[in-house]
Amino acid sequence: MKEPDLPLAEWIVLALIAERPSHGFAISTLTAEGAEIGEFWYISRPMVYRSITRLVERGLITAVGAEEGNRGPQRMIYAATQSAKTAVSQWLSEPVTELFDVRAELTCKLLLLQRRDLSPARLVERQRVVLDEIEESLRAKEDAAGDHIARASYAWRQEHVRSARRFLDAVDVDSTRSAVNSG
Repeated sequence: MKEPDLPLAEWIVLALIAERPSHGFAISTLTAEGAEIGEFWYISRPMVYRSITRLVERGLITAVGAEEGNRGPQRMIYAATQSAKTAVSQWLSEPVTELFDVRAELTCKLLLLQRRDLSPARLVERQRVVLDEIEESLRAKEDAAGDHIARASYAWRQEHVRSARRFLDAVDVDSTRSAVNSG
């Protein structure tokens, strides 16, 4: 199956539903401001429900039942299709290709892998390769730049690459500590 082209919010909602069948309110609790996922990528409750509608329309999730709400109507429970679960696994294993996606998308992928008790090592390794390619490209552009503003801009972006590497180093340290402490 070709990986669907989804915005980050829809990927996150799909990944959470792929973990186990759930309803929109439970997903929005995880993506609320300051919550486990929302701490890094906030998705409003209306956006969670719009994402669910779009995922249903695309055939990636289906309604599998309902649950009584404490206050209000029943909550529809959704489950991911097998092909959607495969797509999520594929998406979670792929590094981001744009430097500006490190903060949101890569961080969310790492959080979602952690929720699944999966090692981030392969993703981190693959992300390092992509960062090396980005840095090499930026260095070449900086060297070829004709003016000081362009050179400074490329140097600034290279600093972002170095920052992303430090972030990956921290992920490696933390995953190593977890393995040592649990072993």
